[in-house]
Amino acid sequence: MQKDLTLAEQIERKILKYISEKGYKVGDALPKENELADILGVSRVVLREALSRLRILGFIETKRKRGTVLTSPNIFYGFKTILASGTLDKDALKDLYEVRLMLEIGMADFLFLHKTDRYLDDLQRIVEEENLAEDAELLTKLDIRFHSTLYKMSGNKSLYAFQNLLNTLFATYAPRRDDWKVKQIISHQALLEILKCGTADAFRTAMRLHLHTRFENMDTLFPEAEMPAGQEVLR
Repeated sequence: MQKDLTLAEQIERKILKYISEKGYKVGDALPKENELADILGVSRVVLREALSRLRILGFIETKRKRGTVLTSPNIFYGFKTILASGTLDKDALKDLYEVRLMLEIGMADFLFLHKTDRYLDDLQRIVEEENLAEDAELLTKLDIRFHSTLYKMSGNKSLYAFQNLLNTLFATYAPRRDDWKVKQIISHQALLEILKCGTADAFRTAMRLHLHTRFENMDTLFPEAEMPAGQEVLR
């Protein structure tokens, strides 16, 4: 595996291993460049390239008077860059689309674990706005707000951040059909009622029915993507 890595990538891994073995914590300052180069047995030129890669990924940052400091990386930084590049093919887009469906169906237990009156009130206000809205664009925005609030309610910051990235992606590549609300089997109001007085299992089943148009639209949205065996069972 090492043979497939560039020298800078190998040193990058050495630096991370050194940080782990020495027990460095977030906020700790690393040795100066010349000292670290001697410790790892590499040239400063290669070391700087490796450090630059780690800096981009958010593992380290340079602070005045402290030098190179260990930080907590943003796990979605690279992913955000990839999504914004516009280079994802149909298969990759379809995979991410499926991931989003899996997340929304699978987060039921966490919603019931972390639900509060504040979140339920927020969802209720969204539903009331939906009942009065007739404009398709406004309904779509309210739909996004409803599902975004669910992700917030899950209590998982990484999940919410990931959902925000996917929202941006699919607003461009997988927009809703105009008749999506008419074809809904389970409405947001019904989902909210289950959240208020139902169970996680009931919500999971209801969410699957709520998303049925998303499953129906997959062939239309991703006509060239390879359909996994057994996918027809989901319909």
